Amino acid sequence: MKNTMSGNLGGFTLIELLVVVLIIGILASVALPQYENSVMKSRYSTMMNLTKSLAEAERVYYLANGEYTNDFEALAVEPSGCTLSEDKTTCTYSWGRCVLDVFSNGRVGCANITSLQSGYVQYLENAPYADWGRACWDLTNDASSKYSKLCEQMGASFYASGTCTGFGPCRSYRF
Repeated sequence: MKNTMSGNLGGFTLIELLVVVLIIGILASVALPQYENSVMKSRYSTMMNLTKSLAEAERVYYLANGEYTNDFEALAVEPSGCTLSEDKTTCTYSWGRCVLDVFSNGRVGCANITSLQSGYVQYLENAPYADWGRACWDLTNDASSKYSKLCEQMGASFYASGTCTGFGPCRSYRF
């Protein structure tokens, strides 16, 4: 910077500005992937909580009736912000859908098909496939995708690649 007392105007040199821009670029390249990963985990956790609530409502229904139901309206929980399918087995949101699939597969699951391409499923006790527990789905069916990595970061281990009924091809990870 030049002395303003002698009549010269002060300022930054081009090199100084380029160094600052370079430092900001490096910081952004390190921080952005971490931020994206945190956002994905947050969205996935929200989907997990919704699925857990639906599974708990199914358990309450089972205790009262001796069987599970595929009807959202029969459950003691009212998911808000979704549109029910005609058969009342699917609740569609702007981000994806949740499905009650207890008669054929014994599970409750939600999938985010807009910003995540991932799903979370809970298999219910006293239902088909009850021993499968919980699963994370990568709906891109790509082992190297960020969604497969998300499943692993959430604590699940790879189980199989194939078709996730009602959601299409996927990689399944079990907790």
